[in-house]
Amino acid sequence: MTVWHTLLDTAVHAPSPHNVQPWRIRIVSDECADLLIEKRRTLPKEDPTGSFIILTMGLFIEALTILAANRSLKLGHELYQSPAMFTPQHIAASKDQLLPFARLSLSPVAQAANQKNDFDDSLFFARRTSRISLKPEPVAEDDVRALTELAHQWGQRYEQVTAPELIERILDQNIEALFADLNAPPYHDEIVEWFRFTDRASQQTRDGLDYRCMNASRSSFWLAARFPKLMHLPIARPLLKKEYRRQLGVVPTIGILSGPFWQPESAFQTGRFLMHFWLELSRRNLYLHPYGNLVTNKSAAEWARNAIGVPEIWLIFKIGFSDVPPKSYRRSVEEVLV
Repeated sequence: MTVWHTLLDTAVHAPSPHNVQPWRIRIVSDECADLLIEKRRTLPKEDPTGSFIILTMGLFIEALTILAANRSLKLGHELYQSPAMFTPQHIAASKDQLLPFARLSLSPVAQAANQKNDFDDSLFFARRTSRISLKPEPVAEDDVRALTELAHQWGQRYEQVTAPELIERILDQNIEALFADLNAPPYHDEIVEWFRFTDRASQQTRDGLDYRCMNASRSSFWLAARFPKLMHLPIARPLLKKEYRRQLGVVPTIGILSGPFWQPESAFQTGRFLMHFWLELSRRNLYLHPYGNLVTNKSAAEWARNAIGVPEIWLIFKIGFSDVPPKSYRRSVEEVLV
């Protein structure tokens, strides 16, 4: 087993939108490897600027960087092209299914130069999205200060909403945006492709949105996918909204990340930051659940900017403590390797 296999065995547990896991690796030697994007695992309808897929690749490279540092190795990377060449338009124009993203390199680090790393390998396995109800305990002030400082170090901004009335308005807006998006055919058809309605399907693909992790019953998950028009019917709509709000559970705190993101070059660097941010949450036993529709749905995003009063928002999420939620499956190292 090469050092690349060792690094990837943990790195494959990094997060990605809808758990699509767009990364592939071609090992060139013990010191070099190519990181590629698998075309069919991008989300052009939901991510029209390509920012989230580019962010995901930056996040994955940073995961490998942290894991390499834990082994006294330095991981270098050189992008094959500007991140601007990985927008949906450019990806769609490519005839290849695997798109070279970066050349990765490993080199030893002298013991004296090896800096302390707070992110032990175990945090990658502890890190997960929690869609189950959070505990009413608020995020501690020490945690807030640490997360705020971490964001500042990367040129980002972390803010929180704790006022119950505003939290409920945010959750309601998220539900409205989700219902609207699921009734938009391009969005609907793309996201439903990643729904996993049974244990068998989840274990076979080891990717996508597993109904267990979505905190939804198989029947409600299936109905949302197959009959989204129910969300617009006068009688069914309020009942479905109430059920979805129930699934969200207790939400004592809403977190917001804002800063440079929506340009491809910024998205790559922001992805590197997000890996650190999420691991820091795990180190502090905190969980988050992103509300993606609040930033990708244009009208919802505009509402959020005005209601929250924070510009350049790129991630809105519930944050806090919870019981250990289900963990989504991951593709094996062998499936990631080319």
